[in-house]
Amino acid sequence: MNYKIVAERMVALKKEKGITFLHIEKATGFRRDKLCRLLWGEREPCLSEFALLCIALGASADELLQSADGWEILKR
Repeated sequence: MNYKIVAERMVALKKEKGITFLHIEKATGFRRDKLCRLLWGEREPCLSEFALLCIALGASADELLQSADGWEILKR
């Protein structure tokens, strides 16, 4: 999976919804350094971490993973 694209979508959604790092930290329990690595695409989350990020951002997994062309994001 091209996680950098997913991370970029998370950051865009965070900005669009006006969600703060503090909100995501509280919702996920992640420390700031871990959260930054995840949102900058430097680290791929495990499934449970991804689920927590989706909840914190108020987004579905489909919304973050599916591109306009379908599921291209999941192809290597």
